[in-house]
Amino acid sequence: MESIRERSGTLQDDARPASKRSGSPGTNVALRGRSAREIGDELFEALFPGEVGGLYADRRQRAAARGENLRMLLRMEAPELTTLPWELIHSQDFGFLCLEDEVVRCVDLPRRPLGPPPTHLPVSVTGIVSVPPWETALSAAKEGDNLRRSLKPLTVRKFAQLRWIKAVDWTTLMNEFTAESGGCHVLHYVGHGEYDSERGTGALIFGDMLGRKKLIGGEAMGRAIQQAPLQPQLVVLNGCETGKGSHDELFSSVAAALLQFVPAVVAMQFAVTDAAAVTFSRYFYQALVGLGRPVDLAVHQGRVAMLLQDEDSLEWATPVLYVRDDRDIRLFDVGDQHAPQYERAVEDVRLDEERIIAAQASKSTRIHGNPVLIQKWPGGSTTARPGKYTPSDFELVFPGPLSGLVSMRRRNSVPGVPWGPPRVIEAGLGQVEAIGMAESRLGEGRSSLEVVARAGEELRFLWNDTEDPTDWHAEPVPIAERAAGNPTLLQSRHGDPGDFHMVCPAVGGGLMCMRRRNDMEGYPWTAPYVFARERGEFAAVGMVESDPGDGRGILEVVARTSHELRFLWNETGEPTDWQELADPIVGGATGNPVVIQDRTTEPGDLLLACPAAGGGMLFLRRRNGVAGLPWTMPYFLAENLRVTALTMIQSTYGGRDGGPGANLELIARVGDSLEFFWKGPRPAFWIHNTFGPQHPLVDALASSEAPKTR
Repeated sequence: MESIRERSGTLQDDARPASKRSGSPGTNVALRGRSAREIGDELFEALFPGEVGGLYADRRQRAAARGENLRMLLRMEAPELTTLPWELIHSQDFGFLCLEDEVVRCVDLPRRPLGPPPTHLPVSVTGIVSVPPWETALSAAKEGDNLRRSLKPLTVRKFAQLRWIKAVDWTTLMNEFTAESGGCHVLHYVGHGEYDSERGTGALIFGDMLGRKKLIGGEAMGRAIQQAPLQPQLVVLNGCETGKGSHDELFSSVAAALLQFVPAVVAMQFAVTDAAAVTFSRYFYQALVGLGRPVDLAVHQGRVAMLLQDEDSLEWATPVLYVRDDRDIRLFDVGDQHAPQYERAVEDVRLDEERIIAAQASKSTRIHGNPVLIQKWPGGSTTARPGKYTPSDFELVFPGPLSGLVSMRRRNSVPGVPWGPPRVIEAGLGQVEAIGMAESRLGEGRSSLEVVARAGEELRFLWNDTEDPTDWHAEPVPIAERAAGNPTLLQSRHGDPGDFHMVCPAVGGGLMCMRRRNDMEGYPWTAPYVFARERGEFAAVGMVESDPGDGRGILEVVARTSHELRFLWNETGEPTDWQELADPIVGGATGNPVVIQDRTTEPGDLLLACPAAGGGMLFLRRRNGVAGLPWTMPYFLAENLRVTALTMIQSTYGGRDGGPGANLELIARVGDSLEFFWKGPRPAFWIHNTFGPQHPLVDALASSEAPKTR
C-alpha cells in the first residue's frame, strides 16, 4: 500500500494537460498512462483475486447484455485503505473500471434522521465561493455560468433554484447560508483545499473577519451547515485535495468528516485544474439535478466529460464519491410531478447526456473480428418512401472482445447523429471470430436483422425482429460446420419473400454456399455446398446481389486467397452454377473485402473496398456500363493506418431536392478500435472522422496560460 501511495502521489503532478508541462508531451502521456495502469492492475489483483475476478467478469457481462452499468461499492473501515486511489483500478480485460462503471466509496455510519429525498420541486442548489486574495484566482464566474446554463431549462420553469454566495469571510458566509438562504438540497463549494501532512487533516481555505487565512475542517463545516432549516443531501467540494486524508484516521479528510452530517459527498482527491473542475460540475449537475440521475451515475458522467475534454490527462481519476450506505445513491426524486412540462424542460439536457454517453462508448468499445454496418429501411419499412429523404438509423454489429457479439445503433434522426451505447448479444456463443449481417424483408412491412456468426468452425444464426436492440434470438444448433474466414449474408430481391444466400470460406479449401428457403415452413437451410475447391483455402469473402438492369439478380463474390482478390459470380442461384474470372482483379490485399452496387450510375457499378497489406485500404470500381465490365486500378486511402477489417454501405445521406442520397459510409477496424470514413457523391473525397459524435464539452477549454489548480 505504501508503494502505491508513493507512486500515485507522483501522478498528481501529471493531472495537468501534457501540453502545459515540460518535456515531450507524447513521452509524458505514455509514461503517465503506463504508471496509472500498473497501479490500477495491482489494485484489481488485490480486490479481485482468483475466482472473485471471474465473478466480476460474469456480472460485468450480464450488466452489459442488459445495456446497464455496474455499480462497485467499496466499503472501507480501515483508514489506510481510504488513501489509496481506487478510481485508478484497472483490468487488463475491461480497462479503467471507473470510466466504464460507477465506483463508490462507502463509509458505514449510524444513520441520522435527515429526512427522505425531496419529492417536491424545485431542487435547491447553493454555490459558495471562497477565493481569498492571497490564493490563486479561479474561474468561479465561469463555473457559475456553466451551472446556470446547465440548469436553465429547469430554473426557468421553477423546477430548480440556483443561488451563489460569495464568501467575504467565514462567519458572514455561514450567516448568509443558514439564516438568509435557509439552506439547500445541494451545497457546492468553489475554492481551495489544503491537506496538512503534519496534522494529518484536510481543510477548506477561507478568510476570517480580519482578512487572515482560516482553515475550516470537515467537522466544523458539517456542524455549521446543520444549522440551516433545509439541510443538504449532498455537498460537492470542487477544490484540490478535499478528498485527501490520513492513513491513520478514517475521518481526516474534509469529505469523510462531512459524511458524518450529510448522506453523500463529492470531493477531489488530487489537484485539479480549473478547466477540468468547470467541465465536471457542468455535466455532473446536468445528470443529477437536470435528469434526476443517481449521484454515482452523475459523478461518472462528469468524469467522462473530463476525459473527453483532455484525453492526455488523468484528471478523470480525481473526483471521489463518498456515501454512508447504498440507500444514499439516489438522493433526489425529480420529475414525477408535472411530467409533460418536466420532459420538455429537460429535452436538451437529455440529448446532451445521450451524446456524451455515445462519445464515451465509441471510444471505449473494443472490437474483435470484422464489423458489419447496415442502414435500416425508413421506419422499419421494407420500401423507401418515394420523394422523401429519411435518415434512418445505422446498425453496427461486431464480435465482442471476450464473447458473443456487440451491437450499436446510430440515431441519424437526432442532432449530432449519436452512436448509442454498446450492447452485448448472446454472450453464451463464446468467442465469435467473424460475422455477416443483412436486414431482411420478412413479415408484413416488417424488417429484421439477420446475423450469421462463426464461432470456431461452427456457423450460428441469430436474428432480431423488433426495435428493441436487446431482443436477439439464436438458433439452438449450428447451421453449418467446418467454416473458416468470415461469412457474408444477403436476402435475394427475387421471390416472396426472397431467400437468404450465405457464402463463407470452408475449412480445407474452397467456398461454402447455403440458401435458406424463406417461402417454406420452418425456414430450412440447404446443406452446405463447397465450390472453387481447386483454388485452395480462402481467407475472406464479400458478396452482393447485383442488378444488371434486365430484372435478373446476380450473386457477385469477391474472395481473398493470400493477398489476391478473385472474382466469382452466379446468375441462377443454383449452388453448382458458379463461374470465376480467370485472373485476380487486384493484389496487395488483406482482411475482408466488401462489395456493393452503386446506385448513382446506370447500371450501377460495383464498388469494392478492402484492407491493404501495406497499410490503409484499397478502393476500386467495376464499370458495369462499359463493354467487358473492366475493373479500375485501385486507389488507396488512410495509408497511415493499419486496417485489419472493414465494412461499407451506401447510405441515404447526401441527397438533394428531398431525394435519397448516395454517400459511402465506411467503418474500419484499426487494432481493437474503430475509425469512421465517409464520401459524398463524386467528385468528393473520403473524409475521416473520429468514430462517434463531436461532442461540445465546454466553451472554455485549456487556454494558452498555465492551468490553474484549486
